[in-house]
Amino acid sequence: MALSKEEATLFLRDVLQVPDTLFSEEQPSLSFLNEVIKSYQNVIPWQSVVSCAVSHSQRHLPTWEEIKQRQFAKQGGRCYENNMFIKEVLYAFNFDVCYISCHVLDPDDHMTVMVRGLTSSCSRHWVDVGSTFPLFQAIPFDFETKFVEYDIGFLRSRFVKTNGIIEWHHSRHQPPFDSCNMTKDGNWYIFGKIKADVLCDLDTFKSRMTIRYTVQDESMFLQEARAVVYKNNKLVAIKGMQLVLETTDKTLERKKMESLQEALEAYKTFFPQIPTNIVQDALSNTVFKI
Repeated sequence: MALSKEEATLFLRDVLQVPDTLFSEEQPSLSFLNEVIKSYQNVIPWQSVVSCAVSHSQRHLPTWEEIKQRQFAKQGGRCYENNMFIKEVLYAFNFDVCYISCHVLDPDDHMTVMVRGLTSSCSRHWVDVGSTFPLFQAIPFDFETKFVEYDIGFLRSRFVKTNGIIEWHHSRHQPPFDSCNMTKDGNWYIFGKIKADVLCDLDTFKSRMTIRYTVQDESMFLQEARAVVYKNNKLVAIKGMQLVLETTDKTLERKKMESLQEALEAYKTFFPQIPTNIVQDALSNTVFKI
C-alpha cells in the first residue's frame, strides 16, 4: 500500500489543484502541508454514502485500491479512507508521517495523522482531513500553554492538554450535526481525546473500523447517509434528509428535504461526483427503507 511520487503529484495537481510552485520545494514545509489540507477539505468530501449503499451481506472494510479509486474520483470517504490516503500523499513528498488514535465514542474509533520533525527536530503537527469539521491547517501539538484556541468558520475549537492526552473541544455557534455522547465542559464539548504520544499502525484501527463499516447497529454512519465538504471554506452538508449550508456570517442554514427526488437533486448539485445510483441505494438502505 503506497503512492508513487508521480501518483501523489497527479492527485495534488489535477485533483486538488495545489499550485505547481509548491512542488518545487526540496524539503517538506509547513506552508505546503497547510495548502494540501485546505485544498483537500475544499475538494474531497467526508461521506458515508458509499458505505450505506453497499448491501448488508457485502459490507467490508474498504481496500486500498477502493480508497485510491474514490480519492482520485473526488468521492472521498470516512476517516479511515481520507486520513489513510492523505498520509500516503504526504509520505510520497517525504513528510515523516504516522497514525495517531483519537477516541470519539470508543477507543481507536477515529484515525488521524501526525507529521513529525517539520519545523524542528521534535515538532509535531496533527492532521485530520477525516472529520466533518473545518481545520484547513495542521495543528501544532507542542504548545506550552494549557490549551490553544482556533476560530475557523462556524466552529471554535480548542486543544487541551490533560493526563497525557490532548482533548479536542468544540464550541459551536450552531452545530451541523447532533452531538452524540459528547460531554459538556462549560461552553465546550469534548469531541475527541487524542493520544498524541502513541504512534500507531493500521492494525490498531482495523478491528474497530471493520465493525463501523459492517455492523449497522454499531455505526451511526451506516444508519444515515451523510456527506460534508467545504466550498470556499464554507460548510456544505447533507445529513439524512437535511441540507446544511454555512452563510457568510458563520451561521448554518438548515433545510428539510421532503422527498427522495429532492434529496437526489441536492446530491447532484453539491456532490455530483457521487453517482446517483449509489446515492439512491444509500437512501433506500437508510431513510427510504423498503
